[in-house]
Order: sequence, then C-alpha cells, then structure tokens
Amino acid sequence: MSTYRDMVLAIAGWGPLTRFARQRGLALGAGRFVAGERLEDGIRVAHELADAGRHAILDLLGEFVDSEEAAAAMTDGASEAIHALAGVPEPRRMSVKPTQLGLGISTELALTHMRRLARDAAEAKVLLCMDMEDHPRVEATLEILETLHDEGHHHVSTVLQSYLRRTPYDLERLLARDPVPELRLVKGAYREPASVAFPVKADVDRAYRELLERALQGGGTVHVASHDEALLRYAQQRRDALGVPRERTTFQLLYGVAQRLQTALVAEEESVGIYLPFGSDWYGYFSRRLAERPANLAFVLRSLFG
Repeated sequence: MSTYRDMVLAIAGWGPLTRFARQRGLALGAGRFVAGERLEDGIRVAHELADAGRHAILDLLGEFVDSEEAAAAMTDGASEAIHALAGVPEPRRMSVKPTQLGLGISTELALTHMRRLARDAAEAKVLLCMDMEDHPRVEATLEILETLHDEGHHHVSTVLQSYLRRTPYDLERLLARDPVPELRLVKGAYREPASVAFPVKADVDRAYRELLERALQGGGTVHVASHDEALLRYAQQRRDALGVPRERTTFQLLYGVAQRLQTALVAEEESVGIYLPFGSDWYGYFSRRLAERPANLAFVLRSLFG
C-alpha cells in the first residue's frame, strides 16, 4: 500500500494531470469526497447529513499559507463558514488548520486569527477544532490551545496523533487542565521520521488503543476518528466497560468514506460526525483520498470512462 500511495501521489503531482483535473473540476469524481467549491455547498451537505442522523465537521480546504495576506483571507473564509453554520442543527462543528491561519509565519499571527475564530464560534454556538499537522507544529498548536482555554474559550479543541512518540505526554498535559479539552484522536497521516513517529502500523494501532483508554479515563469528551472498524468497536467496548457516558464519545469519519460503517453507527444511536471539506483548493485533498485505497481510484476511473 505504501508503494501504491507513493505512485498515486507522484502521478497526481504531474503538471498536465493537475491542470486537467482542475479544469474538469469536481465532475472528475472529487464530489464523492468534497462537498463542493462554495460555502453554500458545504452548508447544503451539512443539512443533508443532519437529516441522515449525522453531524458535519465543516472544513475549508487549504493549508500552509505563506503570507499574512493569505492567512487573513483564509481566516475570513473560516469566519464566514462559522457564521453560516449557525443555521445548521446542533452539534455544529468546524475544523481549521493552524497553518491556514499563518502558523508557518508566526505563532502570534496564528493565535491572533484563532482568537477571532474562537469569538465567532462562541457567538454561533459552534465547536471549533484545531487540526494537528506535522510534528514541528505540534508544540505551537498546543500552546495556542492552552492560551485560548486560559482565556475562557473552552469550546476550542485539538487533535492528538497516535503515531507520534510524544503524544502520551501531550495527552497527560491536556488531561491535567480544568476543564479537560475535547480531543479528537487520530492515527496520523503526515510523513514523519522514525525518530518522532512509529513506522510500523501495529505500533501505531497499539498506541491508539492505549491513548484511547487513558483519554476515556481522563474525564473529557473523546472523538474517535478512524475508519478502522475493529478500533471503533474496541472504543465502544472500553467506553461501556469503564462506565463512560455515551455523550462523552463521538465517532468521526470522512465524507464519502465507509458509508456502511457510518450507517451502522447511526443505527446503534452513536454520535457520528462527518469531516466535510469544501473549497476551491480541493485537488490536494482529493489526491490523498485516491492514494488511500485502490477502490477510490477505481471509482474515479469509472466516473470518467463509464
């Protein structure tokens, strides 16, 4: 699978293919994984998900901006999306990447933009999550979260990645806070050196289970974000065995992925959140979804050639 992923990402980065894909737009097949290019598309699909017993985690696509002007523009877009979510049934969730807001330029710039979004989210009754990105940005992201919580923005949360060796220490750091922040737990998707991340899948899975157990014991809300059904079932079993109330867990999956599993969890009356990306910068996200599974690429080829 690693060879397949590398091959697909290399091909997706080929200039002529990139231009062709952007010209064809979402008709290429990206519409399975992306709500659309406009905010209106994201809000429409968020309502559809609510009608189907799920809730959206809206995400404006884009990351690693390299200018203050671009960071301000992305912040404007995220702010608009937060206010638009006010018309969607609760729970309302929005996800942002710190590098969208200028973390690659300075921590202070990203914090300034996050403060604005935190205020907007409080007004719109939206729960705001800062995604966790590659390992050099983990510490700054945690510091921004801690600053916002110290200022009273307890509706802001973040993500921990089980493949990073430092994560057990980060978890204890956050569990020591009062109140404990909400946490989304993922395996991790960035290419990291073995010195900071577990290179073997079995170790990543083991770390996930250990972190999940500790987070459930820690008193906060845990968002179990994975398409690994065995891991999700493990989370249910441990939650119930520990006597953790159901309202302290949600199960989060990607839009357009694992539909059968989504339906099963809803039928079991679990809280199911769907990570719902939208925006004009959809090609990179779409390429990563194709690289995950050959079945995703097969879907796109069928849409192209019938």
